[in-house]
Amino acid sequence: MVVGRTTMTEDYKLMFLDGDKTAQKRVKSELIHQMAEFMLENNLVEFTYYDNPIDLSRQVAVRAYLAPSDQVKILRMANKIV
Repeated sequence: MVVGRTTMTEDYKLMFLDGDKTAQKRVKSELIHQMAEFMLENNLVEFTYYDNPIDLSRQVAVRAYLAPSDQVKILRMANKIV
C-alpha cells in the first residue's frame, strides 16, 4: 500500500473544514500527484505498448493494481490480525 500525507497551515485547514471546494480539490490533487510520482519512481506501475503497423503509431498503456476504499479497510484489518 502507498500512503500520502500533507500538512496544512491553520488558515488552510479552516478553509478545508469550511467546505471550500477549491481548497479540498487542491489538497487532493497535490496528494494524488505525489502518489503517482512515488509509484513511477519505485516501479509500482507497469507500462506496455502496441505498435500499429498501419499508421506506424504507438499506443502506450500503464497499469497498477488498485482496490476500492472498502477493500483497503479489509486489508488493513487483515494485516493487524496477522
